[in-house]
Amino acid sequence: MKILLATDVFPPKSGGSGWSAFYLARALAQRGHVVRVVMPRAGSQAVQTRAYAEIEVVEIGYRVSNMPGLRAWQRTRALEKTFSAYLAECAREFDVIHAQHTLSIGAAIATKRIARIPVVSTVRDYWAVCLYGTLWRDDAICPICRGGEITRCLRQKYGSAANFMQPALPFVERELRRRQQTLRDSDAVIAVSEYVAQSLRGIARAAQLHVIPNLIDAAETRRLATRDAADALRAAPYLLFIGKLNALKGADWLPQILAQSGVAAPLVVAGDGELKTALARHQQIELRGWLSNAETLTLLARAKALLFPARWAEPLARTLLEAQALGIPTIACDTGGTRDIIEDNVNGLLANSIAEFAAALRRLMNDDALRARLGENAKRAAQAKFSPRVVTEKLEAVYARAIQHAALNLSDS
Repeated sequence: MKILLATDVFPPKSGGSGWSAFYLARALAQRGHVVRVVMPRAGSQAVQTRAYAEIEVVEIGYRVSNMPGLRAWQRTRALEKTFSAYLAECAREFDVIHAQHTLSIGAAIATKRIARIPVVSTVRDYWAVCLYGTLWRDDAICPICRGGEITRCLRQKYGSAANFMQPALPFVERELRRRQQTLRDSDAVIAVSEYVAQSLRGIARAAQLHVIPNLIDAAETRRLATRDAADALRAAPYLLFIGKLNALKGADWLPQILAQSGVAAPLVVAGDGELKTALARHQQIELRGWLSNAETLTLLARAKALLFPARWAEPLARTLLEAQALGIPTIACDTGGTRDIIEDNVNGLLANSIAEFAAALRRLMNDDALRARLGENAKRAAQAKFSPRVVTEKLEAVYARAIQHAALNLSDS
């Protein structure tokens, strides 16, 4: 099969979404499919081709204003002219477009109207129902954006300036409707977790919606994590937190979790953000800043436990998948797609408050057998649910159905 993988971001400089797209592209290529990655690149109008780990990556340049609001409006239209034009130009060479996020999905659907190529769309967060894609407001998981809810979201980001944005609300609502329409126009929609799928019910048709997680290559994860194994063996035991230092990721809970748990092991923090200064004051916390993927995995592979107190509805955290693949005992907040990865007291521990998190940490650090059991079960779960073979076989079936669906629609038109 020939697959055009359209994505908003891709390594080497990307977050979890980009890395998930990379590992998917590589897994499909290893199964004999022809894969080309295409992504937008703001700031120029050139088309550039590069290779990353033997994956062909084509970057399509576009230019937009830096002014908030105007930028979003211009970007959608710029991509329809540039990104969609490229996709349409090469569509005849491919069997299906698999679009990975909001920008690439919109462009892929515009392409479908021109070239009649089937489109599979993956939804990795809540952009279809939330202006900012997080379902997070006022330090809590919030309702889906409608009317007055949007005003409160704007106020959270723009403060008192949001009071002057009332005339823009119809445009915001129209943008959300546009995003949702791109999913309705897709031949198949993939949600990375049951929680994400729930947010899409009523938008995507039941027969159109599939839950397929991001994959994790356990062997590759272990290989990257053992590059500096000799140095790792000399390190003292430590706990680990990975992620942005903000309330969504639960970084504000870390000092209280440590204090209430009574655990004396140092907490290494790999990440950066608005809470950096506050966390730096805590003697038990060691800040490392942003690290490369390989450096982060090396830290993760030798940690006593991963602390993952993310309070927003994590769609399906790549950090948790990596911990599972490495067999690292994990404590996480019981939110969002985390439930698709961790079964409480089987391959990790789940908590709903600082007190519960602290108690779970104390229990974990005082019980060697528990840590060993959770770690072994984590590795088994990674292999059974998230391995490249398991995930790509499900995707291949969805691709085949999408191609069939598009062919039927074409014959009816």
